[in-house]
Amino acid sequence: MNKSKETVGSLGENPVQIMCQKCHQTVLSEVKYSSGLLTYLFCGGLFLCGFVLGCCLIPFCVDRLKDAKHTCPTCKTVLGVYRRL
Repeated sequence: MNKSKETVGSLGENPVQIMCQKCHQTVLSEVKYSSGLLTYLFCGGLFLCGFVLGCCLIPFCVDRLKDAKHTCPTCKTVLGVYRRL
C-alpha cells in the first residue's frame, strides 16, 4: 500500500515511466488533461477582472492549468491523477 502512495506522488503533468499495478508491466503513462479547480479559479478571476466576452474561457484551452490523469496504455487502468490544487 505504501508503494502505490510513492508512485502517485511521483506523477506530474508529463508522461512518466511507471509500473502498472494491474498488468505488472513497466509502461510510459498516457496523460489526459481535464479541467480542475485551478482552471475554474482562473476562469472566475478573469471574469471578475472584466474579461466577460469569452476571454474568461481561455483557461479551459490551456493544458498547464488542467489536472493530468495518468493511465496505463496497455490495460487502460488509471495510475493516478496529478491535481494542480
